[in-house]
Amino acid sequence: MPAGKDLTEPVFRSIIDSSYPESENVVSAELESPALQDLSKLLEQARSDVKTSISELSKLSATDIDGWIGQAKQLRTDIDGSLRQSRGILDFAAQAEELHEKAKVAAKQVSFLRNETAFNTTLVDTFKSVQSLKQSTDTAQQALHADELLRATQLLSESRDRLKALKRCERTRVVDLVSSRLDDIQNATSAKLEESWSGLVHLNVVDPSISIYETLESSSGSLTLSAVVESLATLGLLQASIVSLRRYFERTILRPCLHVHPDGELSSIIVEGNTLRLTAAPLKKPISTYFSDIGAALGFLASRLPHSVASPLVEALLLHAIPMLLSGPLAAAVPTELDGISIFRNTLVKATEFADLLESHGWYGHKELLQWVHDAPNIWLMRRSQSSLKSIRQLLEVGLGNSRSVERVETQRISNQDNVFADNTKQADWSAEWSDEESAAAQLQARAPAVSGANVDDDEDVSGWGFDDAEVEMEHKSEGHGQNNDLTSNNDDDDESDAWGWGDEDEDQPKTPFLAKEAAARRKPPKRKQGSPARTANGSGEREVTLRETYYITSLPERILEIIVVAAEDADALARVDISSNPVAAAAKGLYALPGSLLSMFRANSPNIYGNHMNGNMYLFNDSLYIAEQLRSFAQHHSSTRQLASGAGVLDLGDEIAALELFGKRAYGREMQLQRTILTDLLDGAQGFANCTESPFAQECDVAVSSIIDRIRELHKQWSAVLAKSAVLQSVGSLLTTVTNKMILDIEDMSNISEPESQRLASFCNSITALDELFLPEQVAHTNQDEQSIPLTAGYASTWLKFQYLANILESSLVDIKYLWTEGELSLEFSTEEVVDLIEALFVDSDHRRKAIQEIRRGANR
Repeated sequence: MPAGKDLTEPVFRSIIDSSYPESENVVSAELESPALQDLSKLLEQARSDVKTSISELSKLSATDIDGWIGQAKQLRTDIDGSLRQSRGILDFAAQAEELHEKAKVAAKQVSFLRNETAFNTTLVDTFKSVQSLKQSTDTAQQALHADELLRATQLLSESRDRLKALKRCERTRVVDLVSSRLDDIQNATSAKLEESWSGLVHLNVVDPSISIYETLESSSGSLTLSAVVESLATLGLLQASIVSLRRYFERTILRPCLHVHPDGELSSIIVEGNTLRLTAAPLKKPISTYFSDIGAALGFLASRLPHSVASPLVEALLLHAIPMLLSGPLAAAVPTELDGISIFRNTLVKATEFADLLESHGWYGHKELLQWVHDAPNIWLMRRSQSSLKSIRQLLEVGLGNSRSVERVETQRISNQDNVFADNTKQADWSAEWSDEESAAAQLQARAPAVSGANVDDDEDVSGWGFDDAEVEMEHKSEGHGQNNDLTSNNDDDDESDAWGWGDEDEDQPKTPFLAKEAAARRKPPKRKQGSPARTANGSGEREVTLRETYYITSLPERILEIIVVAAEDADALARVDISSNPVAAAAKGLYALPGSLLSMFRANSPNIYGNHMNGNMYLFNDSLYIAEQLRSFAQHHSSTRQLASGAGVLDLGDEIAALELFGKRAYGREMQLQRTILTDLLDGAQGFANCTESPFAQECDVAVSSIIDRIRELHKQWSAVLAKSAVLQSVGSLLTTVTNKMILDIEDMSNISEPESQRLASFCNSITALDELFLPEQVAHTNQDEQSIPLTAGYASTWLKFQYLANILESSLVDIKYLWTEGELSLEFSTEEVVDLIEALFVDSDHRRKAIQEIRRGANR
């Protein structure tokens, strides 16, 4: 560590140089008292040296400092002078501000004096204007008292202009008084003008008439119509007067004259001097009278009234008269039949002449009348269509009327070898003469000992009718192997599209006539057993056979057909004539489309009318097919005999006939669906025939079966009075298929059937089988009662044989069932699993049952 003396110098240097000692030893050393005394002496010596240096430097620069002091004194003197000048400037500015304020005060006084002068000038002018207005008002009042209405109105107009010039003073008392007085004078003038107008243009409300005078005499002189009109125009009252006159004339004169009263009085217009009035017209007022009445009325107004009144009045009247003329007399003059065309031609001539008259005067309406004449074919076609559609609607509103029988006749070519139609002497009862039917029934009798019926393919149930309402599909579902049968189908009974036939093109409809197809089905030979010889054709030729069948229609089809045929014949008549000789000949092409609209109207409204009748759907079915059949014959005859020019239009009823047939078949389908639903609901009361021997289920089963039988018999009775015999059999057979199919499924679903239940179920089946008598051939009524009759039930109910075999199974032993399966034809109606399930439900488990089931399954595999 350095000694005290060694530290004095470094510390002194550090203070003089303002630096930090570099030696670490100096920094960490401690200064003792001796070192501090030495350091103090060194600092004092340094201070003394600095003072001596400053003194020497001051002596050297003394001359420069004296100069600086002299300059500072001069600067001070300059600053004092500038301050004195600034104070002078401020004094001058204060004096200028005072002068400026005095100038503002003087300018305001000048402006006030000018405004006062202008106000006094305006006040003087206003008083002069008020004075002039008062004088003008006084003069107008004097003219009014003197009945100088034209001069009074002119003065009033001038006064009104002067009053408008006083708009700035409109809220002053003086102007209010003058304005109020002016209003009173104008009201009095208006009242006198209206009174004079009523005297010059007299409107009689009691006796509809109008009288127009040129002058009107008064106590102070005479007034002319033109002067009154000019005065009304000056006061702005002319338009209101014209409107009032137009309303009276239209309501009292034109409307009664142009209104068409089919059974009431008609009016006509006559002109007598200055007066135009209405008079009674003949009940059959010719169309020319309407034109002459309008012409006389317009001519009277145009000649008697000033042009400023007549021109807008006539235009306003024609704006209302022309539409009334077109919708009233001219519309009534359009005939609905061709017999009135000659009169209608004269109407068109008169309308053209009246349009020329309007055009010559430059009045409104000539274009509208000429357009009506030009559109005469379309107007006549529209009127004819409306009349025909109204006739169809009225027919439907009257009701169905009395029914009558009609005969459907179809001709078919058959082979000479076919013995069905060998006897042509009984064609009216052709369903009783088919010998193949007897042989077919005999074979069916052999197949099922307790069954009798004809063998017709299952798919012939309703296919001959062309019903595409899911009937056939629903019946054939029952022939599956134990599958559930859906007894419901889509119900399209009340859709608007069904009524109009929209969307029919998407449905496949068989084209085969039902009667011919039914006959073809009946002529089919019975199914041959294996090994039996087949009948072959020997090329002996063919011959025609006529098939006839009777059914019933209402009174509507004939009337509807009459309207349609008349429309088609009228279209032919128009197509044969030249357009120049017949003004509506161009409507021929449109008239050919009218039958389609009439049939659409029938399809749209008939469901509501027929729905009120007990057998409405069936009558609608018959009527629709009858109309379609007659229209098809008419269309064929029309196309073969029609000899018209090209482009005259064609009667095309193909689509409408197809839509009508489909509409009728849908009505039949709705009825069948309804009856199936009813029968299914009745049969549901048996609750699947479970516990059918125990009370109260036994009574419910009895009620269900008896209700089914009564319902089918009632429907057979009702439909026999409407449908053809074959249609009744097919319809009842279809319902019987629904019933038997559901009973078969219900019985097959029973897993355990006791002997009492088996006997009970068999009795139910036998009760249903008694409906066979509904399908007896017609010839049975004319033959010996001892002869055996063979019902045709199996030909119309596809599950009939299966149902009867089921009754046999319920009453048979294992041996009998096995025999029917192996030796009989049970396998043609039942599948192996169906028979096995029935055996397992009817018989307890035993060796005999197992052997019988094995033999049945082995027989099925062979």
